[in-house]
Amino acid sequence: MRRMLSLATAGFLALLLAGCGSGNANNGSVMEVPAASTEASQSASPAPSSGSTSSPSASPAASESALSPQEQSLANAADEVMGALRDRDLVRLASWTDAEKGLRFSPYPHLNSETDLVFQADRFPSFKDDTTLEWGSYDGSGEPIKLSFRDYFEKFVYDQDFADAPVVSVGKLASSGNTTYNGAELYANSSFVEYHFPGFDKKLEGQDWESLILVFVPSGADWKLVSVVHGQWTI
Repeated sequence: MRRMLSLATAGFLALLLAGCGSGNANNGSVMEVPAASTEASQSASPAPSSGSTSSPSASPAASESALSPQEQSLANAADEVMGALRDRDLVRLASWTDAEKGLRFSPYPHLNSETDLVFQADRFPSFKDDTTLEWGSYDGSGEPIKLSFRDYFEKFVYDQDFADAPVVSVGKLASSGNTTYNGAELYANSSFVEYHFPGFDKKLEGQDWESLILVFVPSGADWKLVSVVHGQWTI
């Protein structure tokens, strides 16, 4: 009788231990799946905000295979230009600039034909030149944007590491605020690539999003850059 009781007890303990091991494995897999899903959704969709309407957008790696040959060519051109901006290489930037239209710098997505500054490829300002230029008006205050080329570049061109942006969108805005992008109105047959950060501080719920939009026009089988456009949450 005692032997039967010992065997029963041993069997019960074995089942109990097996059940605990199974529970730990399930918890581990459940913990990993939501984490992966959350990470994917954050990189694919900019966070919504009162100043930004966002639509799902695949990450660059995921979307490359879905690009048409023309879109892939545009994406490649944009990556080359972004590399030049990251490296502050104005010679490379000039080589991509359209010879006739020049290169427009717009502090906001709504391009302004009256106030935006446009430079020909052979007449780019120098980072060493501290001459103050007027680049348009600040959103909200309406005060003129008076900055040297270097200061404008640091504030309205490469103020984030856009070459490493988590969202890259070809021909379609990843997000838009209350400042409407109108590049197609100024440049017929143009297209663009947007490098987008959905936000940096979770507490701001996406109101600190930023983008850099590179606008191109077709030039034979290639593309030429016509505008560098900064985007951010506006009032």
